[in-house]
Amino acid sequence: MTADTLPSQETLAIAFLGDPNSIHTRRWTGYLADRGHRITLIVGQNLTVNPGLPAGIQIERFVPYTRRPVHLFGAFVAGRSFRKVLERLNPDVLHAHYLTGNGWLSWISGFHPYVITVWGSDVLITARESWRARIHSRLSLHGADLVTGTSDYLLRAAVAAGARSKRTRLIHFGVDMHRFTPGPDPVELRARLGLQGRRVVFSPRTIGPIYHHETVIAALARLPQDVVVVMTRHLADAAELAKLESQAAQLGVADRMIVVDSVAHGDMPDFYRMADVVVSVAASDGGPITVIEALAAGRPVVSTDLPSVREWIADLDPTALVPVGDADATTTAIAYLLDRDPAQKDDLARRARVDVEERADERANMERMELLYRELAARRAAHRRGRA
Repeated sequence: MTADTLPSQETLAIAFLGDPNSIHTRRWTGYLADRGHRITLIVGQNLTVNPGLPAGIQIERFVPYTRRPVHLFGAFVAGRSFRKVLERLNPDVLHAHYLTGNGWLSWISGFHPYVITVWGSDVLITARESWRARIHSRLSLHGADLVTGTSDYLLRAAVAAGARSKRTRLIHFGVDMHRFTPGPDPVELRARLGLQGRRVVFSPRTIGPIYHHETVIAALARLPQDVVVVMTRHLADAAELAKLESQAAQLGVADRMIVVDSVAHGDMPDFYRMADVVVSVAASDGGPITVIEALAAGRPVVSTDLPSVREWIADLDPTALVPVGDADATTTAIAYLLDRDPAQKDDLARRARVDVEERADERANMERMELLYRELAARRAAHRRGRA
């Protein structure tokens, strides 16, 4: 904390620009609202905000960017509308969750201080898709007073895209260590899904092309008959799900591919506890939240060998890292974990839990973020006093 930091008890006004229906946005803003800060989510005028938004969070609307016949006109309308909201709110800090779109709006608003949190695909994929995206990303990141990300790899990508390294901080979305804990097998959940006597591979990522569930289904066909794969159709790409169902039928494992309608965040700990192995075989990942949650719950993980995942798995269990799209390697890694000696499993679970507690505890990360907000707000206040 710096000498000019605001007193720790002083209430902050923080405006967020992000997806109000994302569990990550809701957890982040909900923590700050619980701490007594004035939290406002700024969202597009026609965006539906689903029920369940944490108490104490206000919603403000603006006219979002649309691809009008002249792109610059669409940007002008969105920028003007967004600036008017900021003038009305006059927050201490503006925080954009997700670089592309939200980061750009923050930059063109002219407001300071603003924070950008890069999530993954925004800086790793979308920001590189066109010259316009690269320019927008560079301006947005370079102008940011602070850039946060959930892995060292993601922060390096942000710096390469324009962020100033001295203004970057590693802040995890974090894991609720009181909820995501090792525990007994959830008998009721297992019975409800008809999985008594089965070994469970849980594949929690959204069903979409980037997450390569087809690799998991190909591996399933090579694993013993008592093994099933559980995944969720929540936010699933319909075409991708249809491909998976067709693949499972052709391989003769349709009855071993269990797709639940959705998994509420509150139910995730039990799904992890039911799993013998958790898999995450994405082609790109900036910060593997599901991997970290699984480790916190003491479950072994098979994941693609990506830089952000390596930060968690390389020292813990390098045999669990597999190439993207490699069904043979994925099968071998899952089979090895399924049959691993119980004493080895217990040791792995213990070391994984300690690592997550030290690095990704939700409360500790949000406390660090709160201090960063205070530093930024104090600088703004000092700057405004200097201009008076």
